[in-house]
Amino acid sequence: MNQPQHVRIAGLDGLRALSVIAVFLAHTGLAGVVGGGYVGVDVFFVLSGYLITNLLVAEHLRTGRIDLPAFYWRRARRLYPALLLMLAGVGVYCLIFPAPLRLGLEVLPAFFYVMNWVRAFEIYDAHLTGHTWTLAIEEQFYLVWPLILLGVLKFWPRRILIAVALLTVAVIGWRSFLMSHDFPVVRVYCGFDTHSDGLLIGALLAVAPRRWTSWAGKLWPVAAAYLCFVLLSETGVEFSLQALGYPLTPLAAALIIAKVVTDQRSTLVRVLNIAPLVGLGRVSYGFYLWHYVVLQSMLYGGHDTMGAFFGGFSHPDIAMVTITFVISMALTLFSWFVVEKPAMRLRFPWRRRGGDPNRSRCARYATDENGH
Repeated sequence: MNQPQHVRIAGLDGLRALSVIAVFLAHTGLAGVVGGGYVGVDVFFVLSGYLITNLLVAEHLRTGRIDLPAFYWRRARRLYPALLLMLAGVGVYCLIFPAPLRLGLEVLPAFFYVMNWVRAFEIYDAHLTGHTWTLAIEEQFYLVWPLILLGVLKFWPRRILIAVALLTVAVIGWRSFLMSHDFPVVRVYCGFDTHSDGLLIGALLAVAPRRWTSWAGKLWPVAAAYLCFVLLSETGVEFSLQALGYPLTPLAAALIIAKVVTDQRSTLVRVLNIAPLVGLGRVSYGFYLWHYVVLQSMLYGGHDTMGAFFGGFSHPDIAMVTITFVISMALTLFSWFVVEKPAMRLRFPWRRRGGDPNRSRCARYATDENGH
């Protein structure tokens, strides 16, 4: 099992930044060369599964328990303030610009972290908040995973690697079964039961022996080549959405993460650790929340009042991408400095004044900085 990380893991913020840039470019619809930008979501899933599992296992090793109320408080404190700010912005947009949007279905599924099921069963095509389906999958994982992990650590502690592997295989098998029976693509892609293997692969990476992780990290060039294949080619996109290709994307992400966490002096880490990438990576959660709202309102307004701001894509692509990126970053930084950072300092409401004695620097990194 990997040892808990007690310092900031260099390179992970850069990986987040590249992932959210890929998602942004894919969502613009203007950067056709990044058609597979959704792979950034899988990278986020693997990262989240790895960091959260590392945190929970480290706490259990130190104390023999997992403080579930404190864990859930930290997640709510980290995720909800920025989400509420974004949803408030969506509400203002809908009030100022009358549009064929159903405000309740834009806001409530996102607030309650069920947007993935709204999309999976095609209940409503959320125009401004549809991207929160990924946050819903992560939050559902955060809700059930500590309970499952606690059970495994209590009753099957020496077989935790096997238990996580079996769960991962179960998700992949269930998804393949549904795909073989021609279930809708959106059901397969957005369902928690069918798209949580990335989170579990991250968890698997966290509980694997250190030497296994180090060995896996040596394969990172192959993994990076595969992700580029998916990002930059239609063939790659088509393959990644087939039964065989689905698990390969999070697996490739896990191999790159394995290299980062086991070889902090590598060239890969030095590249990922350049200042602009680190800066964007640290605020990637807020950027992910806001970029979609900005893009949808400015590029795909879909109604006369807004005119999509750009008059039916009459402006150069590079100008539209640049302007929407700058506006997204401005909103992101406002969210980070005004809402998110102050929220991180909020104490656990029923914790003694001395604070949580089990909250190490590892906990701060995994919960406060693990945005999306």
